[in-house]
Amino acid sequence: MRKFIPILIAFVFLFAAVMPSTIAQAQADTKISLKEAIEIAKTKLGISGSGYDFTSSYSEYVNYKVWNLTWNSTTKGTISVSVNANTGEIVSYSTWTPTSEPYKPVIPKYTREEARKVAIEFLQKITPEKFKQTKEIVPSYPLGAYYDANYSFSFERIVNGISFPNNGLYVYVDKNTLKVTSYFQNWEDYSFPKPENIITKEEAIKIFKEKIGLTLQYALILPQLEKESYKTLLVYGVYQNAPIDAFTGEVKKPLYYYPMPGGRTAGPAGEKEMQLTPEEKKEIEASEKYISKDKALEIAKNSLPFSLEGYKLESASLYTDTYYAPAKNPTWSFYWNLQKDNKYFYVNASVDAVTGKLTYFSKTVSDIEDKDKQPKYTSKELGEIAEKYLERIIPEKFKNTKYFNETSNPDYSPNLYTFTYLRTVNGILAPFDNITITLNPYTGEITSYYLNWTNVNFTPAENVITLDEAYKILLDNYEMKLNYILDYDYKSPDAPPKVKLVYQLDFYGYIDAKTGTLLDGMGRPIVKESKVTFTDIEGNWAEKDIKLLAEYGIIEVEGDKYYPDKEITQKDFIKMLVKTVQPPYYNPMPKSSKDYETYYTIAISKKIIAPEEKNPDSPVTRLEAAKMLVNALQVGYIAEIPNIFSISFKDKNEIPKNMIGYVAIISGLNIMRGSDGYFYPQRPLTRAEAAAVLVRYLQVNK
Repeated sequence: MRKFIPILIAFVFLFAAVMPSTIAQAQADTKISLKEAIEIAKTKLGISGSGYDFTSSYSEYVNYKVWNLTWNSTTKGTISVSVNANTGEIVSYSTWTPTSEPYKPVIPKYTREEARKVAIEFLQKITPEKFKQTKEIVPSYPLGAYYDANYSFSFERIVNGISFPNNGLYVYVDKNTLKVTSYFQNWEDYSFPKPENIITKEEAIKIFKEKIGLTLQYALILPQLEKESYKTLLVYGVYQNAPIDAFTGEVKKPLYYYPMPGGRTAGPAGEKEMQLTPEEKKEIEASEKYISKDKALEIAKNSLPFSLEGYKLESASLYTDTYYAPAKNPTWSFYWNLQKDNKYFYVNASVDAVTGKLTYFSKTVSDIEDKDKQPKYTSKELGEIAEKYLERIIPEKFKNTKYFNETSNPDYSPNLYTFTYLRTVNGILAPFDNITITLNPYTGEITSYYLNWTNVNFTPAENVITLDEAYKILLDNYEMKLNYILDYDYKSPDAPPKVKLVYQLDFYGYIDAKTGTLLDGMGRPIVKESKVTFTDIEGNWAEKDIKLLAEYGIIEVEGDKYYPDKEITQKDFIKMLVKTVQPPYYNPMPKSSKDYETYYTIAISKKIIAPEEKNPDSPVTRLEAAKMLVNALQVGYIAEIPNIFSISFKDKNEIPKNMIGYVAIISGLNIMRGSDGYFYPQRPLTRAEAAAVLVRYLQVNK
């Protein structure tokens, strides 16, 4: 995450405008004049400038000096270029052309490989020396989102044969024109320690196991589909990954701790009805069991570690946390304020409307002393105060927690100390549930508290793989690598960062503790990228379409054969169509390649197919495919209108009247063409034909 900070800083100063007088002064302070910068940009980027208005600005950041050049036209668009005022190097470039049409998700005219060649040629021309010092980083989904008009390419800086992710070159190429639409570099001068006299990779792995390590724990898997329940999964995971100093072996832990993610998506929303639905009746019945506002207020006042004397209650609300519902109970939330000595103070507090437990409070921090003064309470004393309070208000829950750490840094932010306790279930960590409590070291006052505790069932810890087996799976799939990283001195915020050489294990997912399967943060199996290697499609009329869909992940590469002439089953067509309608990295998505039920659930929810039409292993006829494709286009209701469609296929008499609209639409859009004047409605669709029609589906300007 931190590696993007320099990129953001770069954008701030690369495009910062200054007053004209500053530009005039810059002429004398830079090696490259404004005139030279303009000539460099026009020559290297092929900018004519004709028909554009032109403006320029100059910006500086430490020793970095940049000319910002802009050509603007209401009809032609905008071209922006930044040129290093000392070296004459183009450090950023972007172009925008106005259009009245939004970009639509379509299969691009050019492949990623064709665009990649353009990106590489561009970099070799614009910044050849820097380009030689990079390696390409291939993203998880290399073709990018359907809704992205550009292919993106990232080239990471390499120093002494070691990656430096904070620096790199970035290029975007239009999928349908092969024009470079934007480029920028993030490249700074640092002193890099040489990889000499460092610990070995084996030693780094040993330190990782001893000081960071995998832990048997529960992961919270949030619902992906409507009516699906929250559940827990027993996994091995790393809940605080961190780099290891390659010279000293010291673990550089993050300044702040963030609980292990679960992952969630919103389920489809149903339509409201005037009459009470069973769900609405259930909610009404549940609400009758909630404690009253007055009772919740009484609990809050009795549970808070300070008095509310003088505070005025400004608001009260009863709500459900939509992120976790129904894994959490509804909550009463209150807000008080106080005006004293021309200052305003506030208190927020929340109470569980079912259990009556205080779940959260926060108050204005007062009486903060000067940084240079010594706090009255030590970290140990504050921890004792915190634990005594937690034992009073939530004894049973606190008993089932494990102290994680004190996450504030007294050298950087001495005003507050935050303590974190992670939930345990039968001795196994459940880090998605936790308690955090913050105290003022000058007064000993508790200033905030948060209880994050879900209502879920926990899988019994039975038949799990051993820790050694989990480590083998992890290290067989993820390498302990040397990286250069930026190290910020938080004691001196204004000091520039230094480069450190570290070992890092780039793993932030899970290992299923029962099966050993590698999982992502959503609890789904991690599928590694694989190139299209089908051996039975060369020379096939649909070869290009098959390869394209395989690269997009719509066709899964399992084995080396696609069987293009084989009839496609309904379940496989539904699977491919759903992945076409909904890109494979969107959620919700199935948990495995064989999870056909989830694909059917999605298809039925999108009205692509009716529940009674489900017949997984049957071959899909061309007529059935036409109906599903038209429904996927969300115009099935139009196809159902009688007597407004006509078709001219020679076999139109073989097409039922209620299906004529579907055939008319699908053939009119050139998605399914037929041959020799025939549509062949009852002929089974082959796997090659399925690939071709799905590519044409994506080419439709929806």
